Amino acid sequence: MVAVLLTMYFTVKTQRETGDTSASTLITLWRSFPKFVLGFLIASVVATIFASNADPTFAASAIGVANELRTWFLILAFVSIGLEFSFGSLKEAGWKPVLVFAAATVVNLAVGLLLAVLLWGSFTF
Repeated sequence: MVAVLLTMYFTVKTQRETGDTSASTLITLWRSFPKFVLGFLIASVVATIFASNADPTFAASAIGVANELRTWFLILAFVSIGLEFSFGSLKEAGWKPVLVFAAATVVNLAVGLLLAVLLWGSFTF
């Protein structure tokens, strides 16, 4: 929902700032909308319907297969990201962006750990 609202806000804001009236707002929204959100929603609906109507034994085996496929697709996604990486661009930009990213990652991990301890510190298994 947040992705949809942010897309709508920035699309309308950009159109107003640039004075672009060549395309309607709906067409511009559709072009800039992250389509994977629709895929995620459809997959969630299908999985919910399947889980509520399928035999529990069959559902468990199907979930196992789906988890295996999820792992392979995640591996393929990261391989694809790696194939797009350019050492030349990194060399051209210098080490400053890498250090900024590393620092931001460390801060993100520290804040995440702090929140986890504060929210679920008393949780035991």
